[in-house]
Order: sequence, then structure tokens, then C-alpha cells
Amino acid sequence: MQSDPMPPSLTLFFIVEPPSYQYLACYLAASIRKHFPPEVRLVGYCPEHRLSEVDPAAVETLRRMGCEVRGFKAEGMFEPAYPHGNKILACLQPRETEFSGFVDSDVVMTRANTVESLVRAGHVSASPAASLRWAPSDLWERLYGAFDMPVPDERIRLMRDRRVAVVPYYSSGFVLFPEQHRTPEGKSFPQVWYETARHIDALPNLDSKRPYLDQMTLPIAIRRAGLEWNELTENQHYILGGSLRGKAVANVDQIFAVHYRKWEVLAEAGMAQAAYEGLREQVGTSRVKWIYRAPLPAGIAPMAEAAPAPSAPVAATAAEAPATAAPTPDTPTGPDPSKARMAAVTMVKGDHAFLSRWIGYYGPLIGRENLYILRHGPDPEIDRIAEGANVVHLPDTGDKSGFDRRRWATLSQFTGGLTLYYNWVLCTDVDEIVAPDPATGQTLPDYLDALFAAGRAPRVISPFAIEIVHTPATEPEPLDPDRPILSVRRNFRLNSNYAKPCITRGRIAFSIGGHGSTTKDVTLDPKLFLFHLRFMDDALSRARLLSRKAWAEEKSGPTVENAKGGSTWHQGTESFEILSKLTPVEERAEFPDFVQKMREGRTQATSGNWFFRGMRSAELYRLPDRFSTLF
Repeated sequence: MQSDPMPPSLTLFFIVEPPSYQYLACYLAASIRKHFPPEVRLVGYCPEHRLSEVDPAAVETLRRMGCEVRGFKAEGMFEPAYPHGNKILACLQPRETEFSGFVDSDVVMTRANTVESLVRAGHVSASPAASLRWAPSDLWERLYGAFDMPVPDERIRLMRDRRVAVVPYYSSGFVLFPEQHRTPEGKSFPQVWYETARHIDALPNLDSKRPYLDQMTLPIAIRRAGLEWNELTENQHYILGGSLRGKAVANVDQIFAVHYRKWEVLAEAGMAQAAYEGLREQVGTSRVKWIYRAPLPAGIAPMAEAAPAPSAPVAATAAEAPATAAPTPDTPTGPDPSKARMAAVTMVKGDHAFLSRWIGYYGPLIGRENLYILRHGPDPEIDRIAEGANVVHLPDTGDKSGFDRRRWATLSQFTGGLTLYYNWVLCTDVDEIVAPDPATGQTLPDYLDALFAAGRAPRVISPFAIEIVHTPATEPEPLDPDRPILSVRRNFRLNSNYAKPCITRGRIAFSIGGHGSTTKDVTLDPKLFLFHLRFMDDALSRARLLSRKAWAEEKSGPTVENAKGGSTWHQGTESFEILSKLTPVEERAEFPDFVQKMREGRTQATSGNWFFRGMRSAELYRLPDRFSTLF
């Protein structure tokens, strides 16, 4: 009697990185151990420059499930740094099995599965991406054309947008590939993927490369490597959240893996408890931090007797890490696990173009479900633009008395209340975007999480503020809703008045306009930028400025022409007229002397509010090209 053939050998690997992925990886590993054959190998990867930051409890939890944590070189592999590319860099690392599969850390397996159902010789396995709404119409012609390749004739339906068939575009959150395959030049699939990503990343005038670079290059790399794609069914990689958030999961008992993105989404779907129980079944506790209280699983040696890992064990690296100042009692060493990650708040009346940009930026970063739009008066267009976000109706009775004071008192209370549910809450006007310098290689929420990881998370943060100024003579291209603003508008002036205390993790009382607050100790962070967009386009800005001036004069009467002080709503187009005729004097983004003067001039006004020194540059500057795809 002939025995059944042995299934292919498989390694499943994932990112183990502070602050959050290190813990999510433990629940993922436990779910793999529960639902896959024991022969499947597990490896966790962390950028080698961050190994010393990984929680030893996470390392021990993974070790008890037979999962080693290895380091890999990330610094210098993408310029500027590209954290989403860590999956590609992890794929590059050597493994000994016939197949390997990268799994995003925010995935849990939910049903017994087999290796044979996922892998296929000569193929890379992946599921269709959720959607492709960000892409320009000529995306695939440009990407395949960069390698003198024709666009494939095949078409697929995306997981969450099935309206039309599209060129194959796959999620990079669950990708399985043959380890031994080589091109005629001797390159592995991960080497071709990395090479493809670097080449596309260097293409000029291609918007939205980041953060989508890993996914947009995946199908091209598959073809360039001489492989084919093996399309996984939705139940093999079911993406939660987005448009499905809050809805019952259909045929949940048929789903093998859930990609939840945020733990609260997993909890809303009723699946978090199973993940906790899965970890308990494997290591004796449902909480990673409690691992040392749990007895060792059968066959697992105590830590002291375990063989040292050949790839820079975390414990040894931690001992060599440079000493840092101990955090103050008010500086947490990690996010509060009882709270969600981040929320963003704004208040709006009209301003549809600015709201579209505001939601278009913050929505993909933190999820529309974590955006709060306080709508002043009924407006169906705001409701349409903000679909999927939280729109809070505030009545417009026509009484404009005390408008600014009521507005900012409301925003103060609302923002402060949300800090009971979120680790970070951002509150800005709708024409303000906050983002870290692209040189950091981090998105805004990743940057803030890194402050926790480094033990340097302030209670309140003010970004460094600049005002984008449209100068039609030097920037004649019009704004395009499908292109980043900074691809055509990078001229700016410095304006410290907009270095607002807009990011908080505790209750706060803003001044009128949000330019200050009653909080004395506010961290001014020059690596974070607040981009004030009121002057970003000649036609749009003129119309908006004049409309606001008319509204303000209706509320409180006309002001003397060119009068100084008071609300900016009274100013009309005077400042813009002057600034829009200037030419930038220099391309730069760092202003250490200006920052120092702001800090040194911080004072408390008679109102009780604290402000940084008020300063503006007389000249314009130009942002470096690295900012052009930021938003």
C-alpha cells in the first residue's frame, strides 16, 4: 500500500517589533501552533537596530512556542527608511524549508489548515488586495513599463471593491513563495521583489508610492522572477475592518485567517477572546506580560538552559544598548493596552475641499472609524465625504456671538474625553495636516508609537509649523484631487503661531484658535510638521479667505483695513497677496535656530494660556523633494 506523500516543508514568519507588533506576533504564533501541523516552523524578525527594545516577555513567549526571534538589517536598505518594506527585508533572510510565508503580525489563524492548501510549486500565493482607490489610472502601464514589460491580460476582482475587474493586485499581508526557485541570473523571489521595489521607489513623478510600494511591486516581482500568482480565496486571508467594520462576519466558521489591523476591530467581531484563549492553550497565560508566571510547556527547557540563538539574541543585545535617561513618572514606557491607538478630531462648516484632504490623509493612517468630525450645521456633502467616519452634529442656530470661544471650548472637552479611550488624540483645524519628516521613515501613528517605545512619550506635543503658500509664478500646476498636494505645492513660510499643542494623551484646555493651552509643559517636536494649508491654492484660498472675512464681519462688524491682531478670519486676502508674489530663497526643512527661539520665548499670557514665541519668516522657503508624496 502506497503512503501519502509528505507535505512540503514550510516556515511562517512575521515581524516582532516594538511597541505593538511584538505582542500581536505572540497571538499570531499561538494561532499558527493551534491550527497548523507541528512541523510548520516559526520565525519572528525584528530590525537589528531595535532588537534591544523588544520586550523579553515577548521573546520568551515566542520561545515557548518554538519561535526564534532573529534580527535583520533595515537601516540603509530603503532611502528614506520605509517601515512597510520590513516584510520584504524579512523575506530576504535565509530559511531552510521548501516554502516560506510572510504573515502580517495583525493576523490570527482561526481554523485548522494545511500547507498544501496554501502553496503551489512555481507560484507565489497571495489574496487579492482590499481595494485600489488610491491608484492613478495609468499606474500599471508605468510600473510594468519601467521594466519594459507588458501589462498582464489577466484581471481579478478585489476583495472589498468588486465593481470592476482590475490588473492583478495582491495583498502583501500574507504571501507564500518557493524558497529554492532561482531566476536564470541566480536570484531568489525575495531578491527580485526587493530589487523591483527599489527600482520603482526611485521613479520620479510617481505619486502614492508609499506606503503602497510593497503591494504595487508584488505582482511585477512575481512575473519578473519567472513565477505565477496563486490566488488565495478570501477565506484564507479575510480582511476585517474598513467598510465591514461593525457588520457581522459572514460564514465565520469557514474562515481560516483573519487580518484585523487593530485589536479593537478583532474584539468588535467577537474574535479577540478566542485569540486570548489560543495563547493560553499554548503557553499557559493569555497575557504576554504574565509569561514568567506560567509553567513551562512540556518539552520546553528553562530559559537558562535553552540554546543561545545564533542570530543576536535579544537578551545579549539589550545588555549592550546605550544607557538612556530614566523616564519620569508621567512618561509611560508603553501605550495603555486598554485604549485604542489614535484618534483625530476637527470641526467644520463647509470647507469640503479641505475636509476631503483631511480625511484622505488621516483615514488611511488610523482608520475612518477613528476620525471625529464635528459638523456645525446640516450639510449632506460633509456626510458624503465623511462616510465611515464619526460625524457629530452641532446645531447652527444662526447666533454667532462667542463663536470662537464656544468652538474651542467644545473641541477641548471633546478631545479630552477621547483621551480616555485613545492613547493619542490629535485635534486640528480642517486645513491643517500633521506628519513626521519623511526622513524618519515613519507615518504619524508609527512615529508617536516610537515615542512610547523609547520612553519619551510627552503628555502634549506641538509640531513645528509651516504655512504652504501658492506662488503661481513658480508653481503654475493646478491642484489635482488625485495627486498629493505637496507634489505641486512645496513653497512655505515659517509661522510659529500654528505650532499648536494639537497632540495629547490627556485632558487639555485649548486657547481660542487652538494656538496655545493652559498646559505649561508642551514638547515642541521639530521632526513633526503641522502644514497649514489656508494659502495652498490661489483660487481656492482667495475665495475661502473672502468668504470667512464676510462671515466674521457679519458676526462682529467690519475691521479697519490691514489692522493687526484679532482672528485671522477678519484678514481677507491681504497677507496672501504679499506672500504669493515671493520666490523661495532656499530649499530646506530644518530650522534649529528658529525652534530654539520659539522654546526660549515660551510664556504664559494673562488668559492663563501658554504660547511659544510668536514669529514668522519674512521670506519663503521650499520643502525638499522627499516631502512631495507625503499628502
